[in-house]
Amino acid sequence: MNIPALLVIGVALTLTGCEPPQPDNKSQQSQRAADAMKTIAFDDNAEIDNIKNRLKLTADPGKVGFILLLNQAGQPILYEAVKGKVTSGGKRLTPPDRQPCYSDHPCVRAAASDEGTWGSSSPYIFYWNADGVYRQWDGVYLYSDQPIRLRVEPLVVSLQAAAK
Repeated sequence: MNIPALLVIGVALTLTGCEPPQPDNKSQQSQRAADAMKTIAFDDNAEIDNIKNRLKLTADPGKVGFILLLNQAGQPILYEAVKGKVTSGGKRLTPPDRQPCYSDHPCVRAAASDEGTWGSSSPYIFYWNADGVYRQWDGVYLYSDQPIRLRVEPLVVSLQAAAK
C-alpha cells in the first residue's frame, strides 16, 4: 500500500471515532430552559391562582363588595357597599387601534386584558354603590369582598344598601 492510501484509511478511521460537535453554551442553556419548562406544572402556580380567583370574584355583576375611599393623608372619606366591580377610568370595550388589517400588510394588535377590556389604569376609578349611585374617585382606595372594620370614623358612611 502506498502512503496516500494509508493516509485516507487513517483519516477515515479517525473520523468514525469522533463525537458529534458539542452545542455551544447558548444552545445548552436554551435546551436546559426548555427542559425546565416541561417540568413546571402551571396547575399549581400561586400567581396564576391569584389572578383566576380575582377574576372569579370580580366577574359577578351582582357581587357586593366594600370600598373605603381615603384622602391624601390616608384618612377615610367614604365607606360603602359596591355592586359589581370597581373599574379603572382608562378601561374600554374596544381596542385602541381599530385599524383595518390587510392580507398584504398584517397588523398586530394589543391583546385584551384578563377582564376582556383594553386600556390601562387611569388616575380615577368608577363604580356603582349598592343603591345604584355612580361614584368616581381619583384617590387612594381599599376594596374588599368582605366588610372592612375601621377604627377611625370616615367622613361619610353609606350603610343603608349594605343592610338590605
